[in-house]
Amino acid sequence: MCQRLKRIKKEMDQIVHELNPLLNYKHLDLFQSTDRILSVRGGANAGKTYSIADKLLLQSIWQADRKIKVLCVKKTLPSLRDSVIDILEGRAEKLKMPLDINKSTFTGRCRNVHFLFRSLNNKEDYEKIKSLTDLDIIWVNEINGIRENDFQILDTRIRGGEGAFKQFIFDFNPVGKTTWVYERFYEKNIGNPRKLLYTVLDNPWAGADEIASLQALKDHNLNLYKIYFEGEWGELDAVIYPNWDIVPGPPENPDDIFYGGDFGYSVNEAAFARIYKKGEEFWVEEVFYKKEMTNPMIGYAVKASSADKATSYWDSSEPKSIQELYDLDINAVPCDKGPDSVRAGIDYLQSKKIHIIDGSENIIKEQKSYVWKQDKDGHYIPEPVKYMDHMMDAIRYGIYTYMKHLAPAFRVPKESWV
Repeated sequence: MCQRLKRIKKEMDQIVHELNPLLNYKHLDLFQSTDRILSVRGGANAGKTYSIADKLLLQSIWQADRKIKVLCVKKTLPSLRDSVIDILEGRAEKLKMPLDINKSTFTGRCRNVHFLFRSLNNKEDYEKIKSLTDLDIIWVNEINGIRENDFQILDTRIRGGEGAFKQFIFDFNPVGKTTWVYERFYEKNIGNPRKLLYTVLDNPWAGADEIASLQALKDHNLNLYKIYFEGEWGELDAVIYPNWDIVPGPPENPDDIFYGGDFGYSVNEAAFARIYKKGEEFWVEEVFYKKEMTNPMIGYAVKASSADKATSYWDSSEPKSIQELYDLDINAVPCDKGPDSVRAGIDYLQSKKIHIIDGSENIIKEQKSYVWKQDKDGHYIPEPVKYMDHMMDAIRYGIYTYMKHLAPAFRVPKESWV
């Protein structure tokens, strides 16, 4: 077996060298690793998930004589579709790999590599995981979104199989040392994992605007800079909404349901949230959160979520985009966005009880990282850092505008948009 592992490493090195134009040569240690547990930590836009996807696909070359079974896991199926599956499909196309994914059964195949895609969001999900056998590799995307018990259940599934090595791969942004991920793998070093660290500077395809945006965090909040640019462990303080909690589901018999949306494209995600109101409390739920969505794509996603007839509040600085949604017969209206509306909206949301519905991964992620700016002396100022705030903006647009107008079904004439 040792000789075979040495041969695999040599072949990996040769193939990565030959495919340099397509594979990230700065992630060579990730491609070569056969360690039982592989922790891939990094900042934003470091390209780590793309390289993990590449490694899994390339097992069809490196271990072509064996049947390889791979399990890909994320907290919810929607986020699994929009991240892991999309990335695998995109990389397979780039690498000219014959990947075929059945999105009804959440299975896939690339030559001799069989993929299974599973979420961990309810009892049924856990039962499906427990029934799996003969797994060679498990990849958990954004492992800090699952619990330590989830990891332990998954880890027992890596057994049997025909692969030359068994590996549990996970990736994440190191948001805080208070997580079980830090305690288990970095403080106690349980399982003796191989630990890799990448930043946006290790991504040859990162755009100049992406790098500049991350570097600018140094001038706005040092903790955000440490986490998302340097990929180092940080402890976020000055969180704007520290008291939002996570609940299993929406309220029974809500008073109203409406939506908040934020446009985005190549650099920023388009974000869309469902908002339930009952009494003086609000429940927020992620509907979609994705880059490179054109306005027609956003409109299709809104209709697919049956949100087109309810009122949705959008960034009023994009009247053309709102008009395009309106023309698709979506009840899209501009949010209230005056010169002081950001601070006024934040103040209002801080005064209310707001619950995040479990499974809303990007709302949870943004809420933890939505912080006040720091001045040059390190003092906090009452202005949020403009980074990873698309869901936070969408929710604020929805709740603040809805409550300010108290008119859940109004349409605003285009000529009055600002």
